[in-house]
Amino acid sequence: MAAMGMPEPAMRQPVVEVRGPNHRLAWALWIVGTIVGAALGALAAWQVRTLATQLDVAYAATVVSVLISSSVQWFLFRRYRVDAYWWVPATVAASLITAIVVIPTVLNVFAPPSGDLISPRTAMLSGAAALATAGLVVGTAQALVLRGSAGNIAWAWIPATIVGGALAGALTTALSAQFFGLPAFATISLVAATGALLTSASQAPVFLRVLR
Repeated sequence: MAAMGMPEPAMRQPVVEVRGPNHRLAWALWIVGTIVGAALGALAAWQVRTLATQLDVAYAATVVSVLISSSVQWFLFRRYRVDAYWWVPATVAASLITAIVVIPTVLNVFAPPSGDLISPRTAMLSGAAALATAGLVVGTAQALVLRGSAGNIAWAWIPATIVGGALAGALTTALSAQFFGLPAFATISLVAATGALLTSASQAPVFLRVLR
């Protein structure tokens, strides 16, 4: 009778592995959320730019665009309980720096002599170089935000963002000509969504590591 008091092996609950499906969901949410945020941000920035053509308005459009897209990403971090409190201001500040200084400087390096037309190959190269350099600046700012909760794996965010930026710059430059003739809102949405897809797909493996 004493044996009846012992735990039976058959009564043990099986261990259910849920990490894979959760990670697949997180992967999809990061990519889809980034795409949606980028498209909405680009459309909002387009509306701001239609109000005026002054340079300060163009920078305001950049702030509006990045504010929307980075807020969507912040909600995803919050959903998975990742401490990314400074994600939005860091991303906005870094993106504003790239818009004012980094991207124009890089594009000027590839600018042909006055009067010459830039070749499609050079345009793709300049787009890739500009957004890769921007990815270095923005990725570094975002990695600093993530390091507090993710540790040293956060530094992997920088090369992932650089690679994503380079791919986005090259492909969106090439596709822009293909979208010629479409309504403005469609072209803006497609270009922004394409760039966001490539960037977020490059960042997704690191995003999963940050979630642990």
